Amino acid sequence: MSLWKFSGFRCGPFLVLGLLLLVAGCGGSETQALPLDEELARSSVQKALEAWQSGKKPADLSPEITIGDPAWNAGRQLKSFQILRDEETSDGSNLHIRVQRTFGDGGDKAESKTIYIVGTSPVITIFPR
Repeated sequence: MSLWKFSGFRCGPFLVLGLLLLVAGCGGSETQALPLDEELARSSVQKALEAWQSGKKPADLSPEITIGDPAWNAGRQLKSFQILRDEETSDGSNLHIRVQRTFGDGGDKAESKTIYIVGTSPVITIFPR
């Protein structure tokens, strides 16, 4: 009697199909949180905003820090900023840092609050919400 027969029925093709389905399901569809270094996130926002204040462009911090701030990209001049540490939150992968910004370019709003979403893994990224 062959191992591929069970009660006179060939089970080889079904065994192969079952193994393929099992292997296909082993990848998992859950997303795993990337590690967050909160101190690195805070110091990176500080460094980026100081660079903006001194007249640098987002590309000047690349590849160390990736920044996507529309106000900075549009050429707004950052006069001053204050990081509001008591208003920050974390989602486990990103630190949400609220910042009070004052612009000195006579644009629409001289002052604004924004929340920067900062990731530190696999690279440092800073984007406003």
